[in-house]
Amino acid sequence: MIFNLLNFMKHLIWIILLQLPVCLLAQKNDQIQSMRVSFDDDYFNYRGEGTDREYTAGTKIDFFYSKNNKRRFLDRMLMELSGHPDNLYGWGIAQLTYTPNNISTSDIVYGDRPYAGLLYLNHSLVSSDIEKKQKITTELDFGVIGKYSLAGQTQTFVHKLIHYQVAKGWGNQIASDVILNYFISYEKLLVQPSENLEIIARLESNMGTWKNTFGFGFTFRAGLFNSYFSNYENPVYRGNPGQTNTNNRKFQFYFFMRPIFRAVMDDATLQGGFFSHNSSPYTLTKDQITNSHMEFNYGFVISKNRLGISFSEKLWTEEIKNSVNQQIGNITIYTRL
Repeated sequence: MIFNLLNFMKHLIWIILLQLPVCLLAQKNDQIQSMRVSFDDDYFNYRGEGTDREYTAGTKIDFFYSKNNKRRFLDRMLMELSGHPDNLYGWGIAQLTYTPNNISTSDIVYGDRPYAGLLYLNHSLVSSDIEKKQKITTELDFGVIGKYSLAGQTQTFVHKLIHYQVAKGWGNQIASDVILNYFISYEKLLVQPSENLEIIARLESNMGTWKNTFGFGFTFRAGLFNSYFSNYENPVYRGNPGQTNTNNRKFQFYFFMRPIFRAVMDDATLQGGFFSHNSSPYTLTKDQITNSHMEFNYGFVISKNRLGISFSEKLWTEEIKNSVNQQIGNITIYTRL
């Protein structure tokens, strides 16, 4: 039963991926606003200290659109603010890759992170209130963990392409399972001493078969930027003449920092899938993983008219006891369509 479901999910994801732009364009009552392409890699860091360990790579593509027709079933599962918020919907696909610190052996590296790959679709809603300076983001993720994610094949192809060491232990990866997760974050302006500096409070939670976490933190922004609580989360010019100049800049350049503390209940990339964890060649027990960690994300954003790009770095404290801290770089490109 579970393997039939996994096969169905695998084919469904690739069909939707190929049809996603067409489906969005076909919604005549909806309007596509922007696209975002994001790349995580542990070699994208300011010091050039690449490691190729633990969370080693991630690619995500999102299309955002405003919805003018009736909300359907999946839309109703997403949360919007009360009153008359500005809502921005999204569809995206992501692939994430996890490896142990030692990728040179085909044997199981006990005490280290298991090999794991995820491939999932997400449906999201960013609901913002520019007057009350608040935003709620909800996201429904559904996909697969394990061999059907094709993370091992993708990493092997890239490593051969750049003539880098190929990871030998993908035969020991987390067993195939279904991913179904629900993400919520709420953000509220805390203080804005000037139009060029602001501090935003953040609460977040993840629930489902992938991971169960709760976190809180802050976002600091300094520079030239449009409102964080507009109806488009991407830092690109919107061309809306009804907004003031300070909320409608054609050119933006700002720095940001986002420290977040997270409490962790479980994580399928460490402990195996919800249905098949006993079938995985190797997983970690709940006593081997840390029940909390810190993430510190910092970088800068620059945009002009319809195009924007951000460079950032994420620092994680250890997710496995007696393991290592992680350092992941990110490049994200935004474009208004």
